[in-house]
Amino acid sequence: MNNMEKINQGSKKLIEENYNLVNKVANFMMMKFNGIVDRDDLIDMGIEGLIDAAVKFDPSKNENFKFYAITRIKGSILDGVRKLDYMPRNVRELSGRIEKAYLKLEQKLGRMPADDEVAIELDATIPEFNDMLYKIRGASFLSDKDFMFLDKARLESLDSLESKDPSIIDSLLIDEKKNILQKYINILGEIERNVLMMYYHDELTLKEIGDILSLTESRICQIHSKAIIKLRLKLKSYE
Repeated sequence: MNNMEKINQGSKKLIEENYNLVNKVANFMMMKFNGIVDRDDLIDMGIEGLIDAAVKFDPSKNENFKFYAITRIKGSILDGVRKLDYMPRNVRELSGRIEKAYLKLEQKLGRMPADDEVAIELDATIPEFNDMLYKIRGASFLSDKDFMFLDKARLESLDSLESKDPSIIDSLLIDEKKNILQKYINILGEIERNVLMMYYHDELTLKEIGDILSLTESRICQIHSKAIIKLRLKLKSYE
């Protein structure tokens, strides 16, 4: 039985009363994906998340439906974008090259490489390397479950709202991964941490972050891309 078949009057009311959340989240995610995804597609993906939230919402356990729905809508959109694979092939390949360069140098040096070291590995100048980071901006984002650790309240809520009850082992693994994330965000430089916090936790746009830090939007984009690559490497090594 799919979600549409499970909708009762209570769920239908929740959907009708909170449909505007889909538009709000879709508009926000449009900025996240830098315009590479069609808004109508995001709306469709978001509606699936809203329906899923309405069907699975348990008022006895969860007091705030809007918060729950936003989490589900965001997750549905991220999953949908991954499945559709909007990313141009050349962007994916460039992102892969940069990630491999970081990984190779980290294994060789025993630490996270500096920008100039990565640039040399890529046979590029620093300006060329920064341009590469800007070009892969659409490929550089964390999933909801990856960045939930930035907000303890959201993280705890996500734990209690999982649609499937994880086994004891799964729960331990989930908790451990959160600890890994929390640990490795500290390997980032101060400005990288600030950018991630403002982008994922405070939900500011790249332009707004640039205004606060007195940097251009393109520079913030480069810093964000670099920070995400570093975090991904740590997550992959953990997996």
